[in-house]
Amino acid sequence: TIISTNEGHWHEECFVCVQCFRPFKDDPSQESVFYEHEDRPYCHNCYTVNFAPMCFTCGGWVIGRVIEALDVKWHPECFGCYMCGAELCENGFFKHNGRPICIDCHDLLKKRKMHICNKCDTPIEDYVLWHLKEPYHPYHFSCQICYKPLDSKIKEKDNTYYCQLCYDTEIQDVCAACKKAIDGRAIKAVDKAWCPEHFVCYACERPLTGEKFMLHEKVPYCQFHYTKLFGVRCFYCDNRSSMQVIKVLNKNYCENHFFCSGCDTLLEEQKSKVIEMDQKPYCRHCYDKFPADMRRKLLETANAAAKNKKATMKKDKEKKASLKKKKEDKKKADKEIMNATQAAS
Repeated sequence: TIISTNEGHWHEECFVCVQCFRPFKDDPSQESVFYEHEDRPYCHNCYTVNFAPMCFTCGGWVIGRVIEALDVKWHPECFGCYMCGAELCENGFFKHNGRPICIDCHDLLKKRKMHICNKCDTPIEDYVLWHLKEPYHPYHFSCQICYKPLDSKIKEKDNTYYCQLCYDTEIQDVCAACKKAIDGRAIKAVDKAWCPEHFVCYACERPLTGEKFMLHEKVPYCQFHYTKLFGVRCFYCDNRSSMQVIKVLNKNYCENHFFCSGCDTLLEEQKSKVIEMDQKPYCRHCYDKFPADMRRKLLETANAAAKNKKATMKKDKEKKASLKKKKEDKKKADKEIMNATQAAS
């Protein structure tokens, strides 16, 4: 038997699929069904797997007529309006949210100014949630904290969605003064947040936004009241200062008032050699002018003070070591008693 096709003639035993080499009919009483691609015959299964497009709607292979629209392929019966389901292969259509829509539905949406949910394909009549530039019903998303479906009172931060309650209590900043959620701009300092109008001096309630302020026990003060209430009193000028002070000989000095008691030279705590005499600071130049006996006496006094300080530190260290050893011995004895009790029981 010879089989003739548009491309030539075949022996019956040679007319097989070029992919799987199987004959095109299992039942000799039936006619052979095959598909051609680039002048080569294929069986139904091999042609479908290798060359048939996949329908965008049903996911099945498209054999025969193919509708190609919106950069995808469809069965003719699957290419329909995604709102009302009307077939579109013989009629015009519009693109809406990347999907085909019939003329009637398009006119209806345009008239009502409505959006179509990208998940359920139904009109959105209330609040529209835009995610990746696509419209959605809010209830298709859940709060990232309580996992409850969202409603129209939706809050967003860093592309994450929250319900109103969780956003106010967990995400949004709360003013440290009025204890209410801050909707707009917040001022943050010392691990707290304030409304701009509530960030004021604790003493005079002067606004501190954009101003220099000082903190005392994590409470903000303007510079004037901080100095007045908590500033350190300078031994020289008897004024309080909020700036850095020099503490020498159990006294505090402003940086500009730390003078040598002999020549009034301004001393620098880090660079100048400060020598104490009668609880007063002297520079090295004035010290060299003291009589030799006085300098020897000052040196002996300083050495004795240093020796006493060293002896005190050594004594304290020995005391701490003794206490530590007693604790360890007691702990060891308690453990031995516990082990003996367990062994006896």
